[in-house]
Amino acid sequence: MTVPPPPPSSAAPGPPAPDQAPAVGPYGPLGVGGPQPPLSGLAVASLVLSLLVCLAPLGLVLGIVALVRIPGNGKRGKGLAVAGTAVGGVAVALTALLLVVGGARFDAWTEEGGGLLGSRDTKAGTLIHLKAGDCFAPAGGLFPPQGVEHERMTDTSVEIVPCDRPHPAQVYGTFRLKGDHAISDPAAVAAQASEGCVPLLHDFAPDTWALPAVEFSSYYPESVSGTGGDRTVRCWLGAEAGLPEASLRQDPGAWDAGQRAYVKAMRPSSEAWFSASAKVDTDLAAATAWAERMAEGGAESAKLLRAIDGLPPRARGPVTALANRLDALSGIHRSASRAPTRAEFEKRWDLNGDEDASGEEWEARLALGLPVEDEEEDGGEQQG
Repeated sequence: MTVPPPPPSSAAPGPPAPDQAPAVGPYGPLGVGGPQPPLSGLAVASLVLSLLVCLAPLGLVLGIVALVRIPGNGKRGKGLAVAGTAVGGVAVALTALLLVVGGARFDAWTEEGGGLLGSRDTKAGTLIHLKAGDCFAPAGGLFPPQGVEHERMTDTSVEIVPCDRPHPAQVYGTFRLKGDHAISDPAAVAAQASEGCVPLLHDFAPDTWALPAVEFSSYYPESVSGTGGDRTVRCWLGAEAGLPEASLRQDPGAWDAGQRAYVKAMRPSSEAWFSASAKVDTDLAAATAWAERMAEGGAESAKLLRAIDGLPPRARGPVTALANRLDALSGIHRSASRAPTRAEFEKRWDLNGDEDASGEEWEARLALGLPVEDEEEDGGEQQG
């Protein structure tokens, strides 16, 4: 007799058949409603910080730490940690590359002309910071446009540079405007500036003949009050081309006694010459006043030249000839200073068609061993 099987409802409990076992994942049974393992905070922080470029290095570090810890603590977020590490690494690498390239470009800029003079030794400043002897390059140019008088510099910024580097200008002296009263007329200030700069030039470079091709300029306040304010005038020598590569200051100690005596004797004549204002070509009063100074300066220099003792024999004749020429010119200049009209001034000034003593001065300097222009070599200098 066959015994029927028991009904399904009364089947005894037991372990499921092998083909009915639940799937198991790395963190326990899947699909059975169990809790998820926690997400790694380090992994999340790594990705977030790496996306903020400035914090990418920190994101890179946190990503590496998360990758090391996740296998041991069973937390989720390995993918986030990998992404944070990758993004942070790329950001750090790009930042380093930009710093290297940028540094190289900055070096090239400073060495090849990034500043006004392309030198690392320059120091930024303004015209009012300049002292006697300073070499510099002005940002706005050295001189006013041709035909413009009393033109103010609109940009006072400068680069102060070592004088052994090429430089457009050098300050040869500074002084304060005279008096404590107010001066509101720019022309009056300019006149004081011109008058005060001339003796400072001859203190700085007594032998003006030996200076290279430079022009003379100054910076001064346009007007000053009677109660204060900047009253300092700064006088400088400047060159638009053929920039000097050494200080233009001269050392009289390098000359012998005869040379020093000669340069000192010629100072009155030279100071009178450099005292000319921009108006001498157009204004009769300015022209006659300058002619009077030239007459007095020439006569004084002639007197001092004749008084020099101990000249070398070969220099006595040329120095005497120069003194005679200065005396003759002094008479011409004095006559011109009394001219009633501009036309008469021109006629008297150029009486002999030769209004200076350059020929006699050239011979005297050559005999004394002072530098002179070499006419055979296009304006170069030679030592006598």
